[in-house]
Amino acid sequence: MSSQGTQTLAIEVPAIEKPQNGIAGLKHWRYDLLAGLQVALVGLPLSLGIAVASGAPPITGVISAIVGGLIYPFLGGSFVTISGPAAGLAPALLAGMLTLGHGDLTAGYPLLLVAICFTGIVQIILSRFGAGKFGLFFPISVVEGMLAAIGVMIIVKMIPNFVGHLTPPVKSIPLAIAKFPENFLHITPTVFLIGGISLGLLMILYQIKHRAAQMIPPPLLVVGLGILLGWLLDLTPDYLIHVPSDILNQGFRLPDFQGVFGHPDLWLDVLLIVVTVTLIDGTESIATVAAIDKIDPFKRRSDPNKTLQAMGISNLLSSLVGGLTIIPGGMKSTVNIVGGGRTLWANGYYGLTMMFLLVAGTGLINRIPLATLAALLMYVGYRLCAIRVFQKIFAIGKEQLLIFIVTMVVTLIESDLLVGIAIGMLTKLAALCFHLVRSPGSQGLPAALKELFSNPLIRIGDGRVSSGRYREMMSVATCAIRGKAGEMKNPYKIYLSSVTCMNLMKLDKALSQIVVPSNTKANYVVIMAGQVIDHTAMEYLHNFQDQCIEAGHTCVLVGMDHFRAFSDHVLAYRVKHTLQDSAAYA
Repeated sequence: MSSQGTQTLAIEVPAIEKPQNGIAGLKHWRYDLLAGLQVALVGLPLSLGIAVASGAPPITGVISAIVGGLIYPFLGGSFVTISGPAAGLAPALLAGMLTLGHGDLTAGYPLLLVAICFTGIVQIILSRFGAGKFGLFFPISVVEGMLAAIGVMIIVKMIPNFVGHLTPPVKSIPLAIAKFPENFLHITPTVFLIGGISLGLLMILYQIKHRAAQMIPPPLLVVGLGILLGWLLDLTPDYLIHVPSDILNQGFRLPDFQGVFGHPDLWLDVLLIVVTVTLIDGTESIATVAAIDKIDPFKRRSDPNKTLQAMGISNLLSSLVGGLTIIPGGMKSTVNIVGGGRTLWANGYYGLTMMFLLVAGTGLINRIPLATLAALLMYVGYRLCAIRVFQKIFAIGKEQLLIFIVTMVVTLIESDLLVGIAIGMLTKLAALCFHLVRSPGSQGLPAALKELFSNPLIRIGDGRVSSGRYREMMSVATCAIRGKAGEMKNPYKIYLSSVTCMNLMKLDKALSQIVVPSNTKANYVVIMAGQVIDHTAMEYLHNFQDQCIEAGHTCVLVGMDHFRAFSDHVLAYRVKHTLQDSAAYA
């Protein structure tokens, strides 16, 4: 669910100890240095393009990449993710800049930096309260719908640069789409040619799976070709990136705290921007880190709260020197893994390389056509809203596709990510309530809402849960043997009512206290005795089962045969269709 996408990797690693961050990780410097260099070659054009898509000066994207790269190795949280500006936040940042600056990007950017600074502070505070895991339990269909909408937004916003009709950006997506005829009527042929070749080449290169075709990162190859075409076609500076030669005196923009605090009419707008960016930043980041963990060759697991804290500190520092928001990026992290990166020190080498490229290569950077960067961002946007995304959601279930489309369409119509997410969540809640009310033995809507938001833990072994707390266990063995469900000796039974994204945080907190250390083998039987299990909960339960098995325990899910799945997908949304009582499993 990353804004820049990940891909399935099969990388064999030697049977050695898992690399750690911090001082101990410096011994892997050869691997991290090489990977960091490769990431920088991909990250430079991406950072420039993301800044342009955000309506900010191009150099700000590089500044945020440098800050994130140099800060992350000291903050921990993950292992192979690479931090920096991400395309997923570009539409929100552009909208915030236009709102605060009343349509003037130059006036709005210093004010937006204040909102980014506050966002960092909020993230640090939230991490102290363990809110990092919230992103893991956000409805997957809503997150995917949000990301698909962001993909469309990026494509729409990049059309003027792509065709060479340079006009001031607008916040409204419907209005930007309505301007397409005007954009194509005022097309600049040479610019459109460069953009078209760049986009076409990206499409082709990412379809070629042969190792030789990936020796040079596609974004770097496309940018190099764009520079050559721009020189041959003699593009004027208006159609090229501009980075100031005197970076220290001309490149940094500081947050305008006085401009915000001195104008109370901006306070509500700043608050909405902070809420929007915090929500999108946190959700997308945690989802990206979780996706990257799945392809980490060393199978390490990131700490979502440390990740949230790292984002907060990085965003705070980035805003103070004029940089954009910083989150882990899927594309850069994937390049890091392919390049052999082992620890967060790869971020440091990436940041140092970006700093060198910015200082030593300003002249070359200023030869990059805006159309080429637009093509690069449009490809990233396409990856977020491609047909395969719709097919993946539809394969999980029709109700997931409904929530996905509602979230996406509302976001695009309103041109507001926060509104889209809110309506998507309400659609998800309505679907859950609908099926709970219609389920066998239903007691009406109030009871359905109570079941959705209450702790799903009914009973642990022979100890019943009371007011969210469970009593001391009775006759529950903590040491058992592996085996099938019917062969288990003294299984550790966990009875659950309806489990959905609405109450997963409560369940996760309880299960984290239940699971015994890995040095003590145990058999866990999770008994599903509720009315519904949504897709997000199914994924969580399967991940819990995998973690138990990896720790040497046995874990089985019992009672699934009494639920009707909405598709053939193993993680499909399920509704109970019988009145079978959980006592049958006691």
